[in-house]
Amino acid sequence: MFYIKAIATQLIDNSAYPEIVLCEFIDVNDKRHNIIEKWPVVSSENFENIFPKDCFIGCVIVEEKADSYIVDTEQPWYIESEEGKTIFEIHKSLLIEMTD
Repeated sequence: MFYIKAIATQLIDNSAYPEIVLCEFIDVNDKRHNIIEKWPVVSSENFENIFPKDCFIGCVIVEEKADSYIVDTEQPWYIESEEGKTIFEIHKSLLIEMTD
């Protein structure tokens, strides 16, 4: 499975369980994308209210380019940015493959 390397920067809501965090990453055009998501969706670690923290946004590869990937975060968990986007072009260094 593929993931975008992101950074959880703050706790959005700790009144709910699981906790909801703000995650961000930068695309190939240096645009910051913010994603608000439940902590267990973006990390397998136990939640600690310490930021910044590495996290991972699940995605599928739509297209590979010389130095980048176009990815879609709608699959596998219907994740979208605060702007409602699910398609992003990211540097190859931001994409990792992990087994679940």
